[in-house]
Amino acid sequence: MQAYTFTHEYIQHTYIRTIRYRDLPRRFAHSGNDREEEYRSKTEIAKQQETTVLAGACHQAVQAGVFTYPELLSRYEELMETTKEAFADAAAEPKNTSRTYLVATNSAPLRKVDAKWRMPVKGLHERLKLSPKKGDVMRKHMTATIGEALESYPELVYIGEDVGYGGYYKVTDGLSFAYPKRVRDFPPDETSLVGAAIGYSQVGLLPVVEIPYAKYLDCGADMFFEAAIMHWLSNGISPNGMLIRLQGFGPGVFGGNFHTHNSLHMPPGLDVVCYSNGRDYVRGWRYALEQAKGGRLVMSVDCTDLLNRRHVDLDAKDSRLLYSFPEDGVLPFSSVVSYDPHGNRMEDDAAVDIPAGSVAIITYGTGIPEALKVQRKEKELGRSLYVIDTPLLSEVPQDLREIMPKLSSVLFADICKDGGHPYATTISRLQSESLLPSAWQCIAATPSYNPLGTYLTFTGEEDIQDGLRKVIMRSYPPGDEMKSEQLDSRVESQW
Repeated sequence: MQAYTFTHEYIQHTYIRTIRYRDLPRRFAHSGNDREEEYRSKTEIAKQQETTVLAGACHQAVQAGVFTYPELLSRYEELMETTKEAFADAAAEPKNTSRTYLVATNSAPLRKVDAKWRMPVKGLHERLKLSPKKGDVMRKHMTATIGEALESYPELVYIGEDVGYGGYYKVTDGLSFAYPKRVRDFPPDETSLVGAAIGYSQVGLLPVVEIPYAKYLDCGADMFFEAAIMHWLSNGISPNGMLIRLQGFGPGVFGGNFHTHNSLHMPPGLDVVCYSNGRDYVRGWRYALEQAKGGRLVMSVDCTDLLNRRHVDLDAKDSRLLYSFPEDGVLPFSSVVSYDPHGNRMEDDAAVDIPAGSVAIITYGTGIPEALKVQRKEKELGRSLYVIDTPLLSEVPQDLREIMPKLSSVLFADICKDGGHPYATTISRLQSESLLPSAWQCIAATPSYNPLGTYLTFTGEEDIQDGLRKVIMRSYPPGDEMKSEQLDSRVESQW
């Protein structure tokens, strides 16, 4: 009552134009009336029906000259008839009896993308101050990729919080000056941000939405899941093609769990990708944007620790994470990136050419440099150790399906928290297709929250070392204790 009195007095003594609603009828229960008799008498309900909000609004519209009563009645009858026809059409439709069909309607079909896709604007990387000869960190490639996208797609709009000033990690640095009407700041409200992107998509634009930290996606969860279901719900009539750029993910010492969140929401109808270097980011985004343009909902997850990282081995200063900007090419969802036993990146068309009987660490994002560090220490396993990067997390990449039958032992190293990690689903699907070897192991990040100022809970080099040792031990038959013990001793001394 005090709050009401204060508000009433404030309105009367200010010049702010305010609409105040009084005596609004309150509806109970989900549908408004199915349980209303539990709360009010029939007399109260009948009285309310005599003075509905809709009738009052119609009266106001007529008094204001916006409509006439005959026009309102005609519109009401038109809507009523349309609604009845829609219900009759829906009732006459055959019932869905195919699970395969339902899954197929989750998203728009994948679009074919030219593998020789070329950057449409010459000199863009010079304008963005990239260094094609010596290579650059991932963050600079990301900036160039977004700039390239803005040049390639006139209908593309980039929205987020503080993106006009470079965003929280300076990824959009300078882009708002080059594209002032298409790189726009939004208030810190993820629900409105994703909701606006849905609207943009519905009117034919191609929205790219920056979520400042992965944990903040929770704040826009309602609109996020609405975007994911809409293609299925409308049977493809109203897709929400967009690309969500989810940053502030994974290892870091700043901000604790809310700035280093490492769990992912992956509902049906969502493509999720996570790139481990600038070269793959550029080519992957080219492919992802084409899919978004075709109506698919794509989420690109950015690992904070990789944005400005130059080296796999910080002590050796190897510059292994510096790449030149790729002028052409795409990285399809079906692809994996393989590293040979010497740690060299294999050519794209040879990524599946792994010898039979090999051992592999399968990982993504920040797991790649950690796995490559482990690979350097491997000398006594007696088998070839490959590292396989799977950027696509929401489905099993086709390249991985081709590689799996060649592997004798596999370690899946997931950087998400145990219990909510994408590889749990990947392993389940591989198992259902009889593609898992007999010796395999999966590790994931600690199933807790990430404390401030430490890397304690994240998947790291030691976790991968321990997991690899266990999976190699499993590859020996039960009666071969001698080899197992000898290998155990050699691996322990090596690591």
